Amino acid sequence: MDSLQIKYFKIAAHTQNISQAAQILYISQSSLSQTIQHLEKELGYPLFDRIGRHIHLNANGEIFLKFVKSMEQDYVSMLTQLEETNEKYQNTVKMDIQCASLYLPQILTYLKKELPDVLFEVSQRNHDIPSNVDADIQLYASQELTEENNNELLLEENILLALPQQHPLLNKKSICLADLEKEEFICLNDSWSLQKMIEEQCKARGILLSTSIQLDNPNILRRLLCQNLGMAFVPEKTWGVDFAKGTLELRTITDFSIKRYVYISWKTGYLAQNTQKCITLIKNFFRKL
Repeated sequence: MDSLQIKYFKIAAHTQNISQAAQILYISQSSLSQTIQHLEKELGYPLFDRIGRHIHLNANGEIFLKFVKSMEQDYVSMLTQLEETNEKYQNTVKMDIQCASLYLPQILTYLKKELPDVLFEVSQRNHDIPSNVDADIQLYASQELTEENNNELLLEENILLALPQQHPLLNKKSICLADLEKEEFICLNDSWSLQKMIEEQCKARGILLSTSIQLDNPNILRRLLCQNLGMAFVPEKTWGVDFAKGTLELRTITDFSIKRYVYISWKTGYLAQNTQKCITLIKNFFRKL
């Protein structure tokens, strides 16, 4: 068993789709299948159940994945401690930003002021897109409240309706979902967890919203909103109205209440001192919002 086999297995386990995993890894499907088969032969147990071209991680695979993650965490922790002990640790903190990107410039300015010698490697991505990012710290949003040893709630926020200031709906004392059925919406595509959350809530109420523009980039969505090309549901605090002062107003919907929770999480195992400091600083930043 080698690191390449483990890497291929992890991507296949995440996607549970040989074709998609092969595309992510930039290899052929046959090469990926052969590598996994060799790994299964070496272990003596199948890791996936195969139905036609589809694969599903089975009980063996779940066990193997759990221990692979644990071994990787232990290995990284060991290297970090050795580097710090021998004063060879590179002052690098890897951050994976899945939400609150509007505040990213402010967060990085704050971090660089307190930790000027640290190199911050920042990646931004959709929560639901597979990634090979091995991040020290993640910022992500969830519809559910969760309690884990390596994460902490930073804030909770409502999802509100963003309307151009001259929109006729602003004349109403209260707005309900039925008022929105004939309106044109700008939205993210349904690979984004925020959009999935909104669609699920609308579907549960029997409402189908009309979409005129669908995007995969929140920054472009915000720009289009400011140009009055439609309306959209937006997070109250991490988006707010700061990006569109004088052009948009946020309103609640009387029969449509959604909350989401923004978390900071960090890798398990040993944390370098700069990573620990960075976590504390990010928590302080959000407390001041």
